[in-house]
Amino acid sequence: MYRTDIARLIQNRIENIGVEKLRVDYLSSGSINHIVIDDLLPAELAALLCEKFPQESQLNLLDARQERKFVGVNFKDEQRIVEECIFAFQEEKILRLFSYICSIEDLVGDPELYAGGISSMSKFCFLNPHIDNSHDRLKTKFRRLNLLYYVSEEWSSCDGGQLVLYPNGIKQESIEIDSSFNRLVIMRTDNKSLHGVKQITSEDNRRKCISNYYFSTSSPLNKDYYHSTSFRGFPGERKKDLLLRLNAFARTTVKSLTGNLIGKYINTGYHRGGSKSAGKDQV
Repeated sequence: MYRTDIARLIQNRIENIGVEKLRVDYLSSGSINHIVIDDLLPAELAALLCEKFPQESQLNLLDARQERKFVGVNFKDEQRIVEECIFAFQEEKILRLFSYICSIEDLVGDPELYAGGISSMSKFCFLNPHIDNSHDRLKTKFRRLNLLYYVSEEWSSCDGGQLVLYPNGIKQESIEIDSSFNRLVIMRTDNKSLHGVKQITSEDNRRKCISNYYFSTSSPLNKDYYHSTSFRGFPGERKKDLLLRLNAFARTTVKSLTGNLIGKYINTGYHRGGSKSAGKDQV
């Protein structure tokens, strides 16, 4: 099955739910606009994506104080269906649909997977609350939407790994979204879209996520701005929160002054192995 075929299935599912309904749901969902689409693809196709999902030994481990997860963008021949699914979300017909649903007229894709790809999270993996990098690789477009498609069969809420949104900040009430099998989450991303992933507690299952990101030349705030991926501590992690905020300030300042070449080296430290790394913002 090719990306065009998968894109057609995604389009059919969205149209069956109702484009106008999804538009209303997204626009009325709060300060971190988001929608959840369950049963996105036929169950047998979603199960195949789960089966063919790369092992963690084939991915890059990102292991630092703010996160632990495995990411990648390279696939073996028998895993091509996963790659085709990633790029199905970059098809023009899908971009047009989400452009309308999310009311972003100049929405464009991320065909080079600057921040997209796949992520795998097994026991003890987590992702601290953060706001995503504000721009694309060349800092010419603003990041606007995260599309997170979960394909872990038999995943339940007791396995952890919930996507957590903080529409009013770390100390206020959050929104938790289970990483349920065959579920797509679309969420707004800007300088206030604070979100993270709760620690995985499952002993024998992995949280498998296919991630895509969309950009635009227009700013979501109607003004120019820039920030690096900026992490926070989970509620109760006061010391860690301070360290992460200082780190984010330093990286954003350096990148703003000198560009990515120097800024990418100021980080909290990663240990990598395996295939080429995907973007670090996948959730």
